[in-house]
Order: sequence, then structure tokens, then C-alpha cells
Amino acid sequence: MPRIVIKGVVQGVGFRPFVYRLAKRFDLRGYIRNLGDSVEVHIHIESPEFIAAMKKEKPHLAEIESIEITRSEEKEYSEFSILESSSCKASGSSLPPDLAICDTCLKEILDFRDRRYLYPFTVCTDCGPRFSIIEALPYDRENTSMKSFKLCRHCLDEYTSPESRRFKAEPTACGECGPSYELYRGSDKLNENPIRKAAELLKEGWILAIKGVGGTHLVCLATSSRAVKEMRRRLGREKKPFAVMVRDIKAARKLVFIGKKEETLLESRERPILLLKKRGNKISELVAPQLHTLGVMLPYAGVHYLLFSYLNSTALVMTSCNAPGEPMASERKDVLKLGFHDYALLHNRRIVNRIDDSILRVVAGRKAFIRRSRGYVPGAVSLKRSGPDVLSLGAEENVTACFLVGKKAYLTQYIGKTTSPSNLEFLEESVKRMKALSGADEIEAIACDLHPGFQTTQLAEALAEEQGLEFLKIQHHEAHIAGVAAEKGIEEGIGIALDGFGYGYSGEAWGGEIFFFSGSDFNRAGSMKSFPLIGGDSAVRNPLRITAGLLLGELEEEEVNKALIALGMERFEVEILIKQWNKNFNVFQCSSFARVLDAVSALLGVCRERTYEGEPAMKLESFAHGVMPELDMPVRFEREGKIEVFDSAKLLKACLDYLNSGESREKIAASAQKALATGMAGLAAVKAQDYGVKDIVLSGGVAYNEVVVGEIENIFNQQGLRLSLNENVARGDNGLSLGQSYLARLRI
Repeated sequence: MPRIVIKGVVQGVGFRPFVYRLAKRFDLRGYIRNLGDSVEVHIHIESPEFIAAMKKEKPHLAEIESIEITRSEEKEYSEFSILESSSCKASGSSLPPDLAICDTCLKEILDFRDRRYLYPFTVCTDCGPRFSIIEALPYDRENTSMKSFKLCRHCLDEYTSPESRRFKAEPTACGECGPSYELYRGSDKLNENPIRKAAELLKEGWILAIKGVGGTHLVCLATSSRAVKEMRRRLGREKKPFAVMVRDIKAARKLVFIGKKEETLLESRERPILLLKKRGNKISELVAPQLHTLGVMLPYAGVHYLLFSYLNSTALVMTSCNAPGEPMASERKDVLKLGFHDYALLHNRRIVNRIDDSILRVVAGRKAFIRRSRGYVPGAVSLKRSGPDVLSLGAEENVTACFLVGKKAYLTQYIGKTTSPSNLEFLEESVKRMKALSGADEIEAIACDLHPGFQTTQLAEALAEEQGLEFLKIQHHEAHIAGVAAEKGIEEGIGIALDGFGYGYSGEAWGGEIFFFSGSDFNRAGSMKSFPLIGGDSAVRNPLRITAGLLLGELEEEEVNKALIALGMERFEVEILIKQWNKNFNVFQCSSFARVLDAVSALLGVCRERTYEGEPAMKLESFAHGVMPELDMPVRFEREGKIEVFDSAKLLKACLDYLNSGESREKIAASAQKALATGMAGLAAVKAQDYGVKDIVLSGGVAYNEVVVGEIENIFNQQGLRLSLNENVARGDNGLSLGQSYLARLRI
């Protein structure tokens, strides 16, 4: 009899009951069951019509990647049935991510006639948690944190009936048998309707910790400046923007401008946070100060919809509940210990895999991940070529790990900054879990960043030695570029990497780099001209020091002295800074594009203290938003060693001259951004001609700046060059591990 093995996203999506009903329709006998990485179907006769219908009518969450048909010597069956899962090893994750509650389940919890009325954990095969609750494959209830909840008679009937949309929906539950919420003040449990009371407390201006699908949010009214200010004080997040959850798309349109592509992303089953342009002042300015964008998401769990049903407000601040630099709290004891909240709304379903909200932005018409996590992980990114299994561990900030298995890349959820021991432990746990889910059993190499001081570098080296794996260090910007090449299947071209910092071949601070690449070979072909960071990390935190370093390359010391004092720097600080520069004490050469944006931001008084990653450059983009870049700016190139470089110091001097002449600061900001983009695009275009290629890839944290990306793309379009950027992984360091593992695979 025919044996059919279907691989893809075919577990946890209602695929088995679908095939069962299909087999009944075609009057077939046999069975279906889960394997570790696929489903196996046996039917008593060949049926091309059955296969065709399976492909055409599959559940909307299912993804069929391959169908393999062989012959087997199975016994004859009298009917078609669904068998218990096999314990075969996985060889590629087939598990969908955590998905937003579907419309059908939402109607049930809002219908007073339904037995699941007001039950926040209502789900079916089309929606609900998956990755956050799974311990192992195959995806069966006993392999999830739902095993602690014994199904009641009614739920068991649904769970075991192939005709039910809850057949083998592992998180199936109801108010009689499933998880539940409790409300706490301190360690004291309050004996009231927990969700209704939580909504009342939010109305009164209190700050709540609310445990959800993949972790815990800190929540307050987005319209209450007092509550937002207090949340900032408790978290120590003076200015970093918060995201908001809004009641529905109609409420979102009152806060932000939403295009068609953005609407599709907002309402998608993944429900990411989407950065959108602000419209008016309907919420507190303290939510996202000095920015023209606001992070917005729609409700994705039953508890969110129930909260809004009790609230008049249409927007809530929702941010991860964690100490600075630490993983998000997911268990009751951890949430209560942090104490950032006034009240805590917590449930008793264990979160096996904590996972933060994903963040996206549409940049120059293209989807751009800033953080790829809930809703997308553990889903695989498809690649054009296969090769040995490898693992990479990212850099230091916004870390993810990545497994390459065949033609798939499996990135872990967002980990964060690995200078924290807790986050490093979280990374190790996530690597173990993803290894099991992806079936990466034959890893040949492990890769990391070139920087010797990163914890991920040291961890990778230790793991390689312990497991007898080949160990490779991958230069930061090569990895950024390789990530685009891997995703888009580009073998040869020019790569542009624009970011804040990456360790150069000899320990230099790079960040505005142009390479020619062919396969795994990279040749540094151009760069921003190096300039001094006076004080190193101190200059990054106080970007007027970066401004000083650039100006000292163009002006006499006395002119720089006067300029810095006029810009607000204390005289004694200016004197110390210039002495440092003269003695070359704690001065580091840097070629970072992002640091030049920071310098312009500081020069114009937009942001002179960096309190969160990317702040000066982000505020510069917002400051110049909507302003025409009408001012002439010098775009000059020169030789520096063996490569051609773009001299940004001359551009900064021009900005100072315009400022002193009384020109509009907004126009200076807009014109400087455009000129910087023009310079790097022009240099890359020359190199494309030199090497005879048409493909150019762009990556790094600056690739979220709409002005920079838009200008670069315009220039390349005019010259017949093809620009590619990451769209399925993050362009910043959150996606770096893909490029690391891709280059490691090519180089072993």
C-alpha cells in the first residue's frame, strides 16, 4: 500500500483531522500519524486525486514542503483512522509559532451563551500558543506545559473527535479544566474577578504586570502621563520608547498612519509590534518622546480582548517586564520579586520558552524585522542552497543563535544582551531547545563574532572544544552582508554594512563598510573615512565628543574649542577632550556610519546624551521627517591605505557652517542624512562597476533609516543596479547569526 510522508508545518495546525476527513471523502482506508518531523499517511490504494486535494485544500496554517510516496507492506485496514504519534527523531522543525486568537474562538469568549464565555485561554487548531508551551517533538499534549491540566469530559470529546476544530489542539481547555488567572497585590491574592478588576485598576492609573503568551508585560494607560512617567522611573528607562496595544485597527488609525502593507502586517496572525508614523497627540508624549514613529500592536490573546472589553481607553502601554539587560520575567515568583508593578495579573500555565514580541517596520516599501521573535519563531527561513549543519551564536547585542539544517535556517527567539549571566544562560537554553526542534543532530561547526571579548565568542569556543566542532570567527560586517546573500540567494556582488560598531580585522572599530563578495570570499573595497572617538564608549554615550573628533580633522583647535563651547559643552570638558586628542589618550579610530549620524544629531542639539541604543540617530531621523533636503553638502572621497573612503568630516564642517549662518536645523538634518546616503551609494556604485556586478546588498542597523535606504535605492535604480535587503530576518544584530552560520558553512 502507498506510504506518504508529508514534511513542513503539519503539526499543531489541524492537518491530521483534515487528512482524516479527506480520506473519508475519497473512501480510503489506512491511517495517519505524527512522526517527529512530519506526518505519515498510509492508504490502501493509489489516489492522485487525494494527493491533489491535500495540496489544494490544506488548512490555512499548514505549509507542505515535500511529499514523498513509497510502497509499504502494511496490513490492510478496514477504515481510515488517526494513530498515536511516533517517537521518530526530528530532522527539521514542523512546529508553527504562537499565533493570535482566531475570530471563531474570539466570538466564543464574547458570547454569553457559549460555555467558554469570558474564558481567556480559549483556542483551537487555528490559533493559540505553540512554541511557548512545547518541551519536545512530536507536538502532543504530554510534550507541552498543558499536560498539567487534565481535560474535562466536554473538552475531551472535542479533543478526540476528528470532526471538531479542537481535535488534537494541544492547548484545548475551558474554565472547568484549564489554566486560570489570579490577581495579586504583593504576594496577597485578591478574591475578585481578576481580569475585570485588573481593568478597573488600569482605569485608576495603576501599573500592572500581566502574564501573557510568552512572558509578562508591564501595562498602564497610554493616555496617563503620570502612569507612564512612573513606569519609566521604576524601570530606569528615561527615554526609550514604549509600544502600545490598541483595541482594534480603527483605534490604531487615530494614533498612526497605516498603509495597506502595514495593515496586513498589523492584522496578521503573527501580530507583531509595527513602527508607524504618528498621527496627532491622542496619547501621552512620554510614550515615545521626540520620535515620529510609535510601536503599535493589536490584541493577540484572549486576555487582551477581555481587558479592552472592560476599558473605555483604546490604548495601553505594553512593555516587557524585566530588569535592565535581563530576560523577561515569565514565572510568578520572578514577576513578584521584580516589584515594578502595583498589581499582578498572573496565570498558572508554565511558559516553557519565553518569547518577546516581534517588532517590524516598513522601510521604503519593504518589510523590515527589527526583532524577530513571537509569531515567527521557531519557523524556518528558507535558503537557496544546502550544506553541512552549523550553529552560530550572534554578537553581543540583540542576540539570536542560528542553526543551518539543509536548506533551512532556524533562528532562536530574541535573547538580548549577553553581558548578563542570565541572558547568557537563556541563550544556552534556547540553543538546546532549537537544536531539538530543528533536528540539527550532525553539527560540524560553530561560528561567532570576531570580537574576542564577547561572551558569545567565549561560549562558542568552549562548545566547539567540548563537542569537537570546527570553530570559526566571522567578521561582523561580513556576517551582516552574508545574511542578505543567504536569504536572497546572491552569490556575488557588492555589500554595504552600515551600523554602530563591528570589530575589524585588526581590532578597528568599523561601521561604514563596503565589500566585494563572491561566495565566502570578501574583499574590503571601501569605507567611511576613519575618525577619532575621543573617550571610546564615553563618546558613544555623549555624541558631542564624536562631533569634536570629526571637527578636529577639519578645523584648528581654537576654532573647535569655540564651536564646542557655543554648542553647550563646558570649557573644562573641552580642554580635557582636546588634550586627550593631542596625546592620543583613550582615542580610538572609527569608521562608523551610525556614529556620524550621532555626531550630526549632537551638533544640531537633537540628542546629546544616548540613553538607549540608536537614540541620537533615531531622533535625528524624526527631527528631519518631512523636511526637504535642499542644502548642498560636500561628498568627498580619498584614498586611505588600499581603499577609497568617504570623508564625513567635511560634511560635518558644512553642517556647522550652515548652523552658524542661521540655517534651519531641520533642513541641515535632512540634507546631512541624504548626503551621507549619497556618499556611500556613490562609492558602492563605483565598486560595482569596478568588479562588474549588478547586485548590491545593504544591511546593518542603519538599514532601518527610511531616508538613508530610500536615497540609496533611488541612486541604484537610476544606475540599473539591484538592491537587496533582509526581509525575513532582522537587518541589525538580531539577524547577524544567519550570516555567521552561512559563511561558516561555506568556509568549512
